[in-house]
Amino acid sequence: MRVYVMSLRVSRTLIFCILAVCSLLLVYGPRPAAAATIGIPITIKGLSPQLSTSVVVDGKQQGTMAGGSSKSFNVDKSKSHTFEVDAEIKGNCVTYAGTDVCTKYSNANNVWTLDTVSTQNCQQVPVCYDTYYYCDYWGYCYYEPYCQYEQQCWTTTELAEKGHTFAYDIQQEVVIRDLHGQNTDTWQAVNSNVPLSAKESVDTRADANVRERDIFLQWMVNGQPMQGSSLTLKADKPLYIEAQYQTETKYRIRLSSDFGNPTLDIPDGWYLKGGQVTIGVEKEVPAGGLMGLLGGKEVFVAWHSPQGVESRDPTYTFAAQDTKLLTVEWKEDDSQPMIIIAALAGLIIVAVAVVALRARMSGAKAKAEKTDLEKTKAEVEDLKEELNKAKRRRSFTRRKKPPPSESST
Repeated sequence: MRVYVMSLRVSRTLIFCILAVCSLLLVYGPRPAAAATIGIPITIKGLSPQLSTSVVVDGKQQGTMAGGSSKSFNVDKSKSHTFEVDAEIKGNCVTYAGTDVCTKYSNANNVWTLDTVSTQNCQQVPVCYDTYYYCDYWGYCYYEPYCQYEQQCWTTTELAEKGHTFAYDIQQEVVIRDLHGQNTDTWQAVNSNVPLSAKESVDTRADANVRERDIFLQWMVNGQPMQGSSLTLKADKPLYIEAQYQTETKYRIRLSSDFGNPTLDIPDGWYLKGGQVTIGVEKEVPAGGLMGLLGGKEVFVAWHSPQGVESRDPTYTFAAQDTKLLTVEWKEDDSQPMIIIAALAGLIIVAVAVVALRARMSGAKAKAEKTDLEKTKAEVEDLKEELNKAKRRRSFTRRKKPPPSESST
């Protein structure tokens, strides 16, 4: 009976010892070696399959990947890693008017950092101690283990993510050339709106004799004309946009004349370059002053410019190729006044002659009458003289005779 009891006790002790050893081996015993590397899949999205990007892992070139492809890269799973692809990749280009416009693939997040994550693991395990023993009456002592459950913890390190996708955005190059507006070279997101607006006309020169302006004709988009000065395009491909203008030039035509009323078919005198100009003036106009009152006139001779005679016709048509000042040459026509003056002079001469003749005839007659009167007066004077002489002789004779009384004494 004692042997049986002792065997039972020994078996129980042995069982506890085995359990304790197993627990210790479970916690502290060697574990299977964990894999040192792990495959990280990388995917390239948004990039054209005809293009590829380089891949750099932890600063080392790892080759290239085509657009749309995926590839796994083995890395140490216990450490952080950096993956990098190209930030920009130029796509297809086309040329318009000597300028290349292209498609571009951009990746603003072209660097990816793969971090590690540490995890703490814990487990309840039995722990046994030899804390109890007894001795039988034969003098044999026996120890019994005392077992209890305790928490044991350990730390494991893993990568935070299992893979990554590098996404590219498509951008289209948009070049705008406008002599009087936008001049830009920008990258636009694919299918974004591109607004265009141009001025209908722009004055480029304005002085006293010449005016110029550029008149909007059309937008040329990738070599194709587009109507309308304001429109919106889609950036679904590279765009080369150019505003086309036509230059309009106007010249001022001026007229100058001392006589008459020269006229232009366009009163303000502004004509488009190459446009037809018609000018005119009277063939003849009355002269001024007395000669004009007598029928004198100014007769048109020619149109003159600084280069010389332009035309000898009062009405003149020509093309406006430059600004021009035209003056009118006139000549006097005094034939009618001279005839009238000559006639008046003749009348005056005749009148004077008649008056002179009449005066002469009157003078001769008066002279003749004067001569007879004078003769008569002279005869009268002679008679008076004779009478006076006779009277003087008679008076003298009377003085010489003596008085009658004295003779008688």
